[in-house]
Amino acid sequence: MLSQLITIVNVRILSILLERDASLSEIARESNTTKANVFRSLKVLEKEDLIRKEIRGKTHLYHFNYFHPRAKEIGKQFQVERKEAYNQKMKGLPALLNSLLENMLDNSYEGCIFFGSSLTGDYKDIDVFLMAKNIKTVSLMKEIKLINPKLSISLGTRKELEQGLGQEDMLYKNILRGIPFNCEDFVLTLRKKQLFLRKKDIQERFILGYREILSCLEFPEKEYVRKHLEKGIMDITFSALNYFDLSPQNDSQAKEMFKKQFGFCFSCTANAVKSQAEKTGRIIL
Repeated sequence: MLSQLITIVNVRILSILLERDASLSEIARESNTTKANVFRSLKVLEKEDLIRKEIRGKTHLYHFNYFHPRAKEIGKQFQVERKEAYNQKMKGLPALLNSLLENMLDNSYEGCIFFGSSLTGDYKDIDVFLMAKNIKTVSLMKEIKLINPKLSISLGTRKELEQGLGQEDMLYKNILRGIPFNCEDFVLTLRKKQLFLRKKDIQERFILGYREILSCLEFPEKEYVRKHLEKGIMDITFSALNYFDLSPQNDSQAKEMFKKQFGFCFSCTANAVKSQAEKTGRIIL
């Protein structure tokens, strides 16, 4: 199914939405595609839940769904293609520098990120954020300049990058938009850290709810089931709605939204609820 979705227009759209939220007009302009073609592709990608739409005032903004079961796979694939294209554009310089740093720094090397003007057009310097611990700076810089005098190195560590992002520092935000070498998973995680944390919260709440339901099978006393089955149902309900970016104001509204989204209401017997919870879990986990 995924291979059928990878059309030229869809690839252009996904490459944009993997980096940031965008409106239909912005996507059409950046992808050099007509609005009509973009609209049709957005509908297909939305149906497959690869992208989501958010209404902000009069504007409809689209974003990549990092909760999709294949989100990480797709993100990595686009990252690889972007890196290969950049490496080709720079005539192999990024891969050469990465290989040199691996050999010179060994276990001290934490990866590097190319960022700044060299990613998009004409440039005077090639900006690189080099992450390494306990290194001899002077001798390293001399070796790097021998590769290409335009290389402009900023030294730091992974921890410093995380701290800078936590402080909303614009330099570190710009670095994070760059192209990583030898630290791809780390950068992907940082970019969507809040979404990944949210996914973890969804999973944990679902598991708590599912355990409550299982406990009702182990302790079938009527009063115990009455109390714990409802708690389990609501934990599953809220975790499922969170997955779809839905925020109910109370339990009653949550149940209505769940029925509309999933097409069923939870039963009142533990065995039936267990099956319904597992059906829900196959969608959101």
